[in-house]
Amino acid sequence: MQLITAIIQPFMMERLARQLRKQKVTGYTVTPVSGSGRDLANTPEYLQPRIKVEIAVNDETVDTICALITNAVNTHQDGDGILFVTPITHAINLQTLAVGANALTID
Repeated sequence: MQLITAIIQPFMMERLARQLRKQKVTGYTVTPVSGSGRDLANTPEYLQPRIKVEIAVNDETVDTICALITNAVNTHQDGDGILFVTPITHAINLQTLAVGANALTID
């Protein structure tokens, strides 16, 4: 299992959500955050609003979901964001008590 975390521009969230729905990707978390990019010289404010999207996925779908996110939010402009993939070592579905990859299954 992997955790995909994307930090994106706020105005891109609706576009990304449409693409996730289209591909039947569910079970993601969206959080408003603030952050600083690399180019502080041209940024009038130190912290810029961003959206953090987190999706726990099975190993075999990581590349597909990363490509989906990249294609949905990439404008080839400064500040598009960043995407991280982090291993998940353990997961438990608190409703069903399913463990591991089974915890990601929505019945």
